[in-house]
Amino acid sequence: MEKRVLFVSEVLDSFLITALIKAIEGAGYEVLTTQPHPKEIEDIEDLPNIFLVYLDNDATRYNTTLEFFADKLAADNNNSLYLYLVGNPAEIEAAYRYVPHALVAGSFKRPVNTTDLITQMDLVCTGYSLDADSPENVKTDDAAKLDSGKKSLLLVDDDSAMLRSMQGLLAKNYNIYITNSGMNTITFLKDHSVDLILLDYEMPVLSGLEVFQILRTEPATANIPVIFLTSKDDKDIVMKVLSVKPVNYLLKPISPGILIQTVDNFFKEQEYKEKHKDLKKKKEVLELLEPVD
Repeated sequence: MEKRVLFVSEVLDSFLITALIKAIEGAGYEVLTTQPHPKEIEDIEDLPNIFLVYLDNDATRYNTTLEFFADKLAADNNNSLYLYLVGNPAEIEAAYRYVPHALVAGSFKRPVNTTDLITQMDLVCTGYSLDADSPENVKTDDAAKLDSGKKSLLLVDDDSAMLRSMQGLLAKNYNIYITNSGMNTITFLKDHSVDLILLDYEMPVLSGLEVFQILRTEPATANIPVIFLTSKDDKDIVMKVLSVKPVNYLLKPISPGILIQTVDNFFKEQEYKEKHKDLKKKKEVLELLEPVD
């Protein structure tokens, strides 16, 4: 999907909005701006697939625009349109009176975290669906992409470029899930099972180490293998990583070849151990069945 955004706000020349638009453009997006006037929006040729409504000033002036977007989203049989809301909690809650919660791809409280916003838009543009209010947060939106014959990986990083890079390198041979924060990882794994987690060590709010420790306390996640990703080639950091006994760790920036080889080798070693375990069991059974002189 093209990286194009329709930015809707009553006030388009404030410092905060100008900075936000520049940040979005800096991430490679074409940004069209308009005030909340449905007729003017309807007249826009080649309307972008991403709508970003910045609820500010007099929030009631957005009601008809929200209803307009709700109609477009409801009629979107291909699920190719995405609506994001930015505002304070009261404004966002009021917006849901005019556009159903289920039709909103994500909502962000002011002041908006531009990294989170751009991450969400980046992922939908590369074929992923994520909902900021959904406990899953990020998952593949096409069931056909999930192959029961492939191992499943969960990639965890707050850097959207890093997520895209790893997904592009690993998606050919593995089912890929993505989360972009520690808390989203914890909630995602309550309802999903994966074979390996690639976990960023340094993340805000809930660090990779804290995520790892939480996962180890839950029976359902205690045995999921983890490879840590860290950008610090520091002895103390490495020692902290090794002390919790992950299956491996990688230093960022990661060479594409090393990333692929590390993941492939992990599963090859796991497969070898499983076969060896099965052979050992068969040998023990055969020994029990041998006649005793």
